[in-house]
Amino acid sequence: MYSVRLGYDKAIKRINKLAKNGHHSESLVTSVFTVEKTLRRTFRQLIVSSGFKSTIADKIVKQSNGLNRIIQNWELYDPKHRKFSTLIENGEIKTIKEAASMRNKLIHGEKVFSLEICKQETENVLKALDKIKNCFENEYGYSGWKIAKGRKNSKLHIDPKVKIE
Repeated sequence: MYSVRLGYDKAIKRINKLAKNGHHSESLVTSVFTVEKTLRRTFRQLIVSSGFKSTIADKIVKQSNGLNRIIQNWELYDPKHRKFSTLIENGEIKTIKEAASMRNKLIHGEKVFSLEICKQETENVLKALDKIKNCFENEYGYSGWKIAKGRKNSKLHIDPKVKIE
């Protein structure tokens, strides 16, 4: 939906414009998508930073489909091996998970939510997204909203503990 080149501020403006024009369910869907893109992009960059080639990082991210899987696997690639819940408060995690569940129900036609509920949930998601983005910027210097640096050659096994031939 929103390319990195568009930038975070413009992406948020587009979501707010949807809400301002009364498209609250669409703004909810788009805000959850934006959170997930932010998480996936940052997660990918953590994997590359760990020493994996970009192509391998893409495979790992692809296999980590779903919000829960990324959150569970975060500590594997965090430079200090911190759990996602150590970085991000439980309130923000809960907000994002609830909104993702709502988004999935909307998209798959399982349930319809009132526009007021969608409006409120979008506002909550955007507040959580701001906190997450700021946290990532402070912790990693990257939050998914700049062009990611790739890696063509693996930097793994530089100090092996097993025999490598």
